Amino acid sequence: MVELLSLHIGRFQRERAEYERTLPPAVLVFTPASAATQPLEDDDETHHHFRTLTNVSTPMLGVGEPIVFPVIKNQENAFGRGITVGRTGNNDVVLDDGTVSRFHAWFQRETDGRYILTDAGSKNGSYVAGVRLTPRRPSLLTDGSRLRFGQVEVTFYLASGFTKVLARRLGP
Repeated sequence: MVELLSLHIGRFQRERAEYERTLPPAVLVFTPASAATQPLEDDDETHHHFRTLTNVSTPMLGVGEPIVFPVIKNQENAFGRGITVGRTGNNDVVLDDGTVSRFHAWFQRETDGRYILTDAGSKNGSYVAGVRLTPRRPSLLTDGSRLRFGQVEVTFYLASGFTKVLARRLGP
């Protein structure tokens, strides 16, 4: 379920062990342009601002607050190759922006826990660390990878990396 980052921080702070047990294996973090002035992490060189570059559409879940998308398979989605990303509601990860194709890309989780991303031949492309993916050619992701679907920027975190980010936000 898509949720505000502030809800994740609150649960992490209140009940860390239970939160970590129920966290999906990977998440995407999106921060609307209005919140991009407040970095998600405090690291000088590793923090990234997440935003819709075109501002065509901002997710309606929260006004200016970062949003966390679980990278999990929806039982109603019949696409067998992986976890789909796109603009329409039949995708596993829905990014409601005009620059995102109806079916834009898909994630696959390897048996060793690593993730790969494959562009589905989208009009505006999928990017990993600023490099446009060749359609239908998988690209290995690392924890903290900056991704872009059309003009929507997000950061990919494995569960372990995301909990580290949350812990840093809370401080000592």
